[in-house]
Amino acid sequence: MTFISMKDPSGKDFALGSPEVDRSDPLLVSVRVSQPLPARRYTVAWQTAASDGHPSHGTFSFVVLGEAPLSAIGRSRVGAAGDTIGDGDAALTAPTLAKNGEEGDAAASMSNALARTFSFLGLLVLIGATTFRTLVLRRARGIDGEVRARMESLAAVLGLAASVLVILGALARIFLESEMMSAMPGMQTMSMTDMAMHTQWGFALRLELVVALVALVSFVLAARRLRGAWPVASIMAIVLALTPALAGHAAASPRFTGLMIGSDFLHVLGGASWLGSLLAVMVIGVPLSLTLDSVGRWSSIASLVNSFSPIALGSAAIVVVSGLIASWVHLEHLSALWQTTYGQVLLLKLFLVAIALTIGAYNFRRVQPQLLTESGSVRLRRSAAIELSVGLLILLVTGVLTGISP
Repeated sequence: MTFISMKDPSGKDFALGSPEVDRSDPLLVSVRVSQPLPARRYTVAWQTAASDGHPSHGTFSFVVLGEAPLSAIGRSRVGAAGDTIGDGDAALTAPTLAKNGEEGDAAASMSNALARTFSFLGLLVLIGATTFRTLVLRRARGIDGEVRARMESLAAVLGLAASVLVILGALARIFLESEMMSAMPGMQTMSMTDMAMHTQWGFALRLELVVALVALVSFVLAARRLRGAWPVASIMAIVLALTPALAGHAAASPRFTGLMIGSDFLHVLGGASWLGSLLAVMVIGVPLSLTLDSVGRWSSIASLVNSFSPIALGSAAIVVVSGLIASWVHLEHLSALWQTTYGQVLLLKLFLVAIALTIGAYNFRRVQPQLLTESGSVRLRRSAAIELSVGLLILLVTGVLTGISP
């Protein structure tokens, strides 16, 4: 969504056509001047919201040295840095950049960061609940039938709660985004409806809301053990993994947009399948296994963890590879990793991910072989609690990172 206006020194507005994005350069916007321009200075003001929801605005000026006929005015193209190029024969001076700013502080504010964090947490838990039931629990052997059914029901309840969190997070993000846009010059009349209905960012959030509602209904039916509910919930979880890419930096990337969206989708799906299913194992699988007799409880826990481990390893590999792809495209230069705010926050996230991977490797190598004993299960719960705590910090840093323009 882009608004452009042009005035002369007296404050007179000059009619402009609708902004059009250049097909060869998504950072270039064109507007047609619909009347001849007398010789004088003109000031152009622009406001826009990128595909990732970041609002920005700026002004620049140019001078017409001699009046030109309408046919010679043609289009005036506004570039990413605020430069203007005349397509006609009008005599123009080079434009003077007056102001070019991004509402980065607002997008990266604590309220916006927390809203994104809770939204990501909801996605992680929702996808983790479906991964636990569809992959982990189905592959686990030697678990009592009634206990298995109870695990499935509790996984549905966990997914239901996560669906509510996703819905609330999406509504909060739409509200906060409309507040940011309304604070920009010339956009005071923009409402939440405008923000949600007339932007690509709003489309992604609408999709997230609709899919989360369908997932919520599916989890309610799954909790009642209705046949067919879990497949629907699993499909909705996969679709939800795509929405952060459509509403974030991936969709706004001027380079390799398709690759970035696919990479971001795999990043969310991999991270949620890893940490989300670990959460389900620890809050559902292990507690219910501990209700069994002394012989069955340890074998049940071992079966769940042995089933979870290959899923976690594969998911962690996806997280690493997709994260490296996104970092390469967004940063362009290695020095940006420590010379820009985005790079510094990304470096912190990479450090936390490395810690989580190290804890996961420790669980796989040292703790998992001892799960048939009580001491092994105790060590598992301790290390898993630390791993999940680090995962929560990763989500918080990600909430901040997605509010910073690369």
